[in-house]
Amino acid sequence: MFRGISLVCVILLPFFTRSLGQDSLPPAIYLPDKYLTAVDKKVQNLDEQLTKQTDAYLNALAKKEEKIRAKLLKLDSSKAAQVFGETKKTYDQLSQKFNAINGKTNAVFSGDYLPYLDSLQGTLGFLRNAKNIITKSKDIQQRLDKSLEQVKQLQNKLQKAEEIKAYVNQRQEQLKRLLANYTNLPRSVGKYFGKYQRQAYFYGQQIKEYKDALNDPDKLLKKVLATLQTIPTFKKFMSRYSMLAMLFPTADNYDPTQVVQGLSGRQQVMSFIQGQTGMSNTNNLSAVQQNVGSAQSQVNELRNRANQEGGSGDLAMPDFKPDDMRTKSILKNLEYGTSFQSQRATNFFPAMSDVGFTLGYKPMKKSVIGIAIVGKIGWGEGWKHIKVTYQGVGFRFFSDWKVPPIWGSKEGSLWLTAGAEMDYRKPVESLSVFKNYDLWTKSALVGITKKFKAGKKVNGSMAVLFDFLYQQHIPRTQPLVFRVGYTLN
Repeated sequence: MFRGISLVCVILLPFFTRSLGQDSLPPAIYLPDKYLTAVDKKVQNLDEQLTKQTDAYLNALAKKEEKIRAKLLKLDSSKAAQVFGETKKTYDQLSQKFNAINGKTNAVFSGDYLPYLDSLQGTLGFLRNAKNIITKSKDIQQRLDKSLEQVKQLQNKLQKAEEIKAYVNQRQEQLKRLLANYTNLPRSVGKYFGKYQRQAYFYGQQIKEYKDALNDPDKLLKKVLATLQTIPTFKKFMSRYSMLAMLFPTADNYDPTQVVQGLSGRQQVMSFIQGQTGMSNTNNLSAVQQNVGSAQSQVNELRNRANQEGGSGDLAMPDFKPDDMRTKSILKNLEYGTSFQSQRATNFFPAMSDVGFTLGYKPMKKSVIGIAIVGKIGWGEGWKHIKVTYQGVGFRFFSDWKVPPIWGSKEGSLWLTAGAEMDYRKPVESLSVFKNYDLWTKSALVGITKKFKAGKKVNGSMAVLFDFLYQQHIPRTQPLVFRVGYTLN
């Protein structure tokens, strides 16, 4: 609920020792060794990804801006020199400052409230000063210091990334106003500026992805927090020195286990608002919400009017249809599934079913590419002669493209499917069959797949495919292939 709420607070970690010195600790605090390992792995991984992506985006933005400058020099050299200056040097300095950020200093924090970082930093700060931790690690204090420093470094980099995003948005608006003054711009200038806008938008989306990953805590952190929550000293510590406590100093009933789950103190916030405004009546609070909604509607109306009159509107809104799959990690773009296909018994083969295990990758929302491994199961020659046998293996390569709604179908329910397959229709007796491709049956399939929701986290599919190589098969197979499947979201 705190996303989008801007706050400014100083992380007062130097006061941790003073706080702990005033209260006594319980006899012992057990800390699993794998806890710090898991924290370090997650934080370091996000730090490295954020740094790598920031460098890549800044380099790409510099190249796009340099191309715009080169084109504009031919039209208005003085204006181009004035607006662009040393473009690459500016972006290089941003990159250098970003890479130089560390966690040894306590910077003023501004930006979205991140519950995970708040709980994680408070927990590490508390444990760092505890003298009675039970652990198998001999250098626990050094590890805690290092972990806390890494967390602070990631926090500082996220703040700097927000500053870079703000600069890029301002720069985008400046370039937009500049180019609007010319009526005879080459089409290539508009092309480069469009790419600049895309890079700027996706950088903002990439930061959002990393923040979302931070707000998805693991079970180990929840378990450690639940244990520490039973210690009065820890609760008192968090109620004084967490970021949330600094924002709402009256929150004596602070619960860090709720913070890490993203449920950070809705009641605390409401209590704070009631205490500051004197509105204890539910109707009064509803009136405040209605006024906020009305104000938001007016802002949207003014923004739309500005767009109609040629204004910039909201810089965060792109002039194109973005595909947010681009900012997701490779693992989040993977689809795991199964497929099933059956055929009747023939003079050469028993009734068979192909059971495939698929792995797909979504480079965009409207396309999927993938591979599958297939096992062939024989069922015998009929109901009176059922016999389960192993009948071979197969490999598939496929690609799906979403087609526009036709024939009254729902958006995205129909996909164009194409693929190539190789099947070995006998039991594999030795690995040598994988070297002799003449023994394999080849297929080239094209058809339509209908995808539908089969469960909360499961999608179903039904495909009708035409095999262009069916006449080359010995023995000949059917030209049409009917296939069903399921994939995990």
